[in-house]
Amino acid sequence: MNDSPKKIKPSLESLLADSQVVTGKQVIEKQKAKAKLLEEFAQAMEFEERHQHTKPSNKP
Repeated sequence: MNDSPKKIKPSLESLLADSQVVTGKQVIEKQKAKAKLLEEFAQAMEFEERHQHTKPSNKP
């Protein structure tokens, strides 16, 4: 019938090494990092809004 060799399934270690599979701990770390970036962005936006200066126009 089918004489082709079967594909060998990759091991869990090889999948983890290639980052094709993530663990729950890695997901939580990514979520924390994303939340930290969003918080820093919000602080930067607030700072920029407080320190916004308008440039005078040079129109005659």
